[in-house]
Order: sequence, then C-alpha cells, then structure tokens
Amino acid sequence: MSNKRYLLTGFVAYLREHHPNVSQFAQLQRQSHMEVWLEHILYLKPASRNAVIRTLRLFFEDLIRWQWPDVPPPGLLSDEDLAPEENYLPRPLPHDLDQAVQKAFVEADNFAAMALLLLRYTGVRIGEMRALPLNAMEHSGPHTFTLRVPVGKNYSERLIPLDARTVALVQRIIKQRGCRQKRPLPLQRRHFMMIDQWGRHLTQQSYSRIIKELTEHIDTSEHIYCHRLRHTFATEMARAGMPVPALMKLLGHKTPKMTMRYVEVAQIDVRQAYDQALTQLSVIRSLQTRTMSALPVTSPALPQQTAADQLLDIMAVIISLLENQRRDAQNPAQAQQLHRFIKRMRKAGYDLNEIL
Repeated sequence: MSNKRYLLTGFVAYLREHHPNVSQFAQLQRQSHMEVWLEHILYLKPASRNAVIRTLRLFFEDLIRWQWPDVPPPGLLSDEDLAPEENYLPRPLPHDLDQAVQKAFVEADNFAAMALLLLRYTGVRIGEMRALPLNAMEHSGPHTFTLRVPVGKNYSERLIPLDARTVALVQRIIKQRGCRQKRPLPLQRRHFMMIDQWGRHLTQQSYSRIIKELTEHIDTSEHIYCHRLRHTFATEMARAGMPVPALMKLLGHKTPKMTMRYVEVAQIDVRQAYDQALTQLSVIRSLQTRTMSALPVTSPALPQQTAADQLLDIMAVIISLLENQRRDAQNPAQAQQLHRFIKRMRKAGYDLNEIL
C-alpha cells in the first residue's frame, strides 16, 4: 500500500506541475493529459513503467466501480500502453567467450574452478550442484555413468548422462574433497560431494564472487555469472541436434516452453536452417519437375490489383517492417515510441480503406 501511495502521489505531483488547471480526476482526458504523461515516464525501465501504469489504471477502475463523486472517464489507460518488458533470462555465452571462460577454469585448477566446470558440463543449477550427494555419480552400464540430481526446484529427481570428460572431473572433485581437512567433517556436511579441500561447503554467493575473480582478466563487455553457464550448455545441446523433449528432461523443466526460453536461436542458426531447407526444397522441386513435366499446365489469368489495393499492401509492408524494428529495438523507449507509431499507422490504414 505504501508503494501504491507513492506512485499515486507522484502522478498527482506531475498533474500539479504540468497541468495546474486539472483539479479533479473527472477532468482528465486521454489525449491531452494521459498520452503526455506516458511520454513523460519513458525514462523509467519497462518493468517500473508498467508498474506505474497498472497501479494508476487500477486506481481509476476502483473509483469508477465504487462510484466516487470524482470519477475519471473510462479508457484513460489500456493494455496497449504497457511496454514490452525486458527478458531477464540470461543469454548463453558467445562461443569465443565460452572457450575463454572454460580455459580460465582449467588454468585455475582449484576446487571452485572445478565446481564451475561441472556447472558448464552438465547444465545443472548452482543450488543443485551444491546439494549433490557424495554418491551422485552412478553406473548406468558398461563404462557409462549418470549424475543423479537430487530433488530441487521442480520437486523431482533427474539423471544426467556423463561423458568421459565429466566423469574424470567428478572423480577429481571427489578425490580432492576435504583433502586438507585435519579434522573429520561435521556431520551435516559429510553427505555432500561439493566440499572443498578445506572442508567448506561454499555458498552460492561465494561461487558468484569466485567466477568474477577467475574471469576478470577476460576483456569483454559481457557480464559473466554462474547461471549463464547453464544457458550456454542448453544452447550447445540444442545446436548439436538434441530434441526439445530430451533437452527438457535434461534441464529439469516441466514444460517445453521454458526450455525454449533457455535456448537462444542465433541468426547464424536461422541462416543454416534456411540454407538446409532450400537445399531440400530444390531436390523436391527437381523431382516434381521430372514427374509432372508431361502434364498440361494451365494458368488462369490473375485478377489485376487496383491502385487502392496496392496502397493498402504498401502500408501493410511498412507496418510489418516497423514491427520487426520494434521487436529488435534494444532501447525500451524507442520500442514504445515505435509501438505508438504503429498503432497510428494501423488506424490510418483503416481510414484509408474506408476512403478508397
């Protein structure tokens, strides 16, 4: 309630400064007041801006529903005023940076670096890595091993297949576990695998600090932290051809939708898939040409497009291009301005259709 009160008094302060003639909410108008206010708060981040808009919109709806004397007109704010919020899921590391980070872990050659490598090689969450029991690595067949991840975020166990590189890493972690501890481990730590050579069970904050220390020499503008290793693993598996249902089980997700949010489809992936589809399509067309060449082909005359239809098609293409530009915009303020311009373009298209 304190937060809502702060946001509402901020809106009232804005009205007093920029629209001193407005003394009642009933005097508010969409074009004269609200659209100008929406432009005024573009400096806020999308999540903060949407919180202000939702709070004010709910306040107006409450006034109308409660039938207060100072009732604002309906429709002052709508869902279209909400900004597209940023996707806060981490992105995978670029390939060159990923190789540099792994190299830094290998060269560090300490327990924390090996733990971070295990995150990168298996895609487990950092909390799951810390909770691994000492017997987490199990035989699943001749010369094959799996890692049993304990019950965690989704309240279910899962098995992760391990390659020879990861098996050797886990064996080395177990070998160095508490090797410099002079006293027996406390009872509450004895069942954990991820105990460092001094007998400590490092916290998530400690791993976050260590990964910054190990990668601070890498010259990059990217922010490197633990959860990005999981996303890098997921994207690597997807690019290698692992089906989404299998990747979903591997990552411990309940729905494919979450798995697809973890996997970044880069532009190079789109180009490769497009070239592969074109190659297959050319083969199909050549087969169809040889098979259907003997059949008579009749092509009925296509109706000629009128000048009005051509104008409407041009406007549709422009709107489509602007939508692509809005989706790719890195600046939230620019994306919001494009969103408003596209709305005006669509309305102009409707008006033009009626005129023509």
